[in-house]
Amino acid sequence: MFPSIPSPWRGSVLLALLASVAGAPRFVWQDTPATPVSPLPIGINLRPITPFDSSLVFADAMKMASEWSFEVGGRQRPTVRQHGLNGKPTPVQEVVPLDANGWPRVSGDRAVSCQFFVGMRGRFPAGEYVVTWKGKGTLEFRGGVGIVSQAPNRLVVEVDGVNGGQPGLELSNMDPADPIRDIRVWLPGHEDSCHSFHPLFLERLRPFSVLRFYPWMKVYSTSGRWSERSTLFSARQGSGEGVAAEFMVELCNELTSDPWFCMPHLADDDYVRRFALLVRDSLRHDARVYVEFSNETWNTDYAAGKWAREQSQLRGIPAMKIVAERAAQVFDIWHEVFGSQKNRIVRVAGVQLHNPGIANVLCRALDGKFDAMALGTYFGARADRDDVGTDSTAQELMAAARANLVDAVLPRTADHRALADTLGSELGRHIALLTYEGGQSIVARSPGGGLGVQATLDCQVLPEMFTAYRDLIEGVTQAGVELFVAYDFTGPRGSADTFSVLEYIDEPIANAPKYRALIQGWESRGQ
Repeated sequence: MFPSIPSPWRGSVLLALLASVAGAPRFVWQDTPATPVSPLPIGINLRPITPFDSSLVFADAMKMASEWSFEVGGRQRPTVRQHGLNGKPTPVQEVVPLDANGWPRVSGDRAVSCQFFVGMRGRFPAGEYVVTWKGKGTLEFRGGVGIVSQAPNRLVVEVDGVNGGQPGLELSNMDPADPIRDIRVWLPGHEDSCHSFHPLFLERLRPFSVLRFYPWMKVYSTSGRWSERSTLFSARQGSGEGVAAEFMVELCNELTSDPWFCMPHLADDDYVRRFALLVRDSLRHDARVYVEFSNETWNTDYAAGKWAREQSQLRGIPAMKIVAERAAQVFDIWHEVFGSQKNRIVRVAGVQLHNPGIANVLCRALDGKFDAMALGTYFGARADRDDVGTDSTAQELMAAARANLVDAVLPRTADHRALADTLGSELGRHIALLTYEGGQSIVARSPGGGLGVQATLDCQVLPEMFTAYRDLIEGVTQAGVELFVAYDFTGPRGSADTFSVLEYIDEPIANAPKYRALIQGWESRGQ
């Protein structure tokens, strides 16, 4: 089912990396494979759609807009960044009434507004934006430098990306019987495009063979009810229900990539079954489908981990057995739906790198109903573990992170490979070892204590970061990993988040060492 890793490659990585850290030549291979092998398949996690999105996902900017809010005193409330992965509620404010697809339903003289490309001055496309809509009322485009043309339910606005202020829309004087709806804000040159996605987004994603949709699916905030999910007709794709499953499938079909879906812990059987049916009937038939139950169910900082702990306390059963029970039910539904094609499904058990005991309990409780274990292979620097602090330089942080890769990440990965082999022997079949996330974790505001913000940001563009990522990829390959999925694709960086491999979608690749390291050997994939 998965590409195998030649055994002569295993075992030499620690010596090679230790030589690198000590300043000797970076790799001194102890053995050479008898025949060339393809590079390790690489996947990527996609960040949630937000009004701060620097991925430029859709050709229609409306899909990336902020929530609707009421105008107050003729002014629009500023859009506040929401991190959202933990399922935290939006701050309490007056809620704009919406229809089933998320379009405002207001009457009288009240006005509502939304924003897009927030905080991205100079980083979003310039040119003629074409706005179309249905219904009656007044629509005003904000952030333009001039109106090119105007006709009923159609507006063409010139935007230069720098001047004109924050882009967004204001709706007012809406006819209650025929309100404004079905708004499209086409980016320059894309009104007649047959593609949902921006071409640069597709181009930069093309090297990745697997797309993990955990962040897009908003697994911690979604209702898990099919009737409430986002659809192709939803006003926005950044709500608490996440991105429509149809868009995920369309993206994978476009890129010939395999999807990795994370079924929300609150999803009922109907949601799981309908999701699987949609994928079966619309995804290309040669695609493999990775299915995981939620994300990091062992991590009680997140909603799924809290749920597992609460259920454990309520029922008097270990949390991982609670997780295994529901995961097995979810996997059974996917197998039932795919029927004779069920060999396309890869049932993934997400485990914790630094605690093999979690993998042992979870996988044994699954009683054979899994095909792969997946790890989060992060290397980083921590003030409570390493000789670093707020005054450390970027080079010092990198040195500590690379030592962590050698001393902890790769040995723990090898431990899980050994466990997977043991479980595979017991089951009489191969159990794959994957990563669900991976990469650097050099963050100023970390649980391990504070680091200097600027130094952590400087680390992201050091030449040594390219080398560290290649060492990570080559190291986990030799430890027996069969698919490396990195975290994450594109987004701004700050004191609490340095994970993106591209800070913005049109970042010069020469300035993006993490991205270059990931796509090495896969630059021409899908072309």
